[in-house]
Amino acid sequence: MFRNIFKKKQEKRKYPRHPVEISIDYKISGESTSKTDLTHNISFGGLCFQTRSEVTPGTLLTLRFPTINPNFEVAGKVTWCSAKRGKVEVGVQFLDENDAYRARMIEEICHLKELQKKHTAN
Repeated sequence: MFRNIFKKKQEKRKYPRHPVEISIDYKISGESTSKTDLTHNISFGGLCFQTRSEVTPGTLLTLRFPTINPNFEVAGKVTWCSAKRGKVEVGVQFLDENDAYRARMIEEICHLKELQKKHTAN
């Protein structure tokens, strides 16, 4: 009986998530306009961003990172959508392995920028 109480919650994610807030432009497949919001976290396999409106799981997106040079676009698929604290969090899986590699580079750049901010603040 007590054994189940003390078991750790098992992580279901394939790749670790890294918190990072960077601007992201996304366009829903079939729509002509794009929206701009902030990422919540990123990993090798995908990312999570916060927005004001729900995006249906299974929806295909084109994602662009305007603050990263050089700019690049990645294709993604919404895997989940959840309302949290007055905002909507959207989980996106990268569709191309090369895009996942490039997103990993973004993750590293953002991590270095955060370290640089902390270092210059001290």
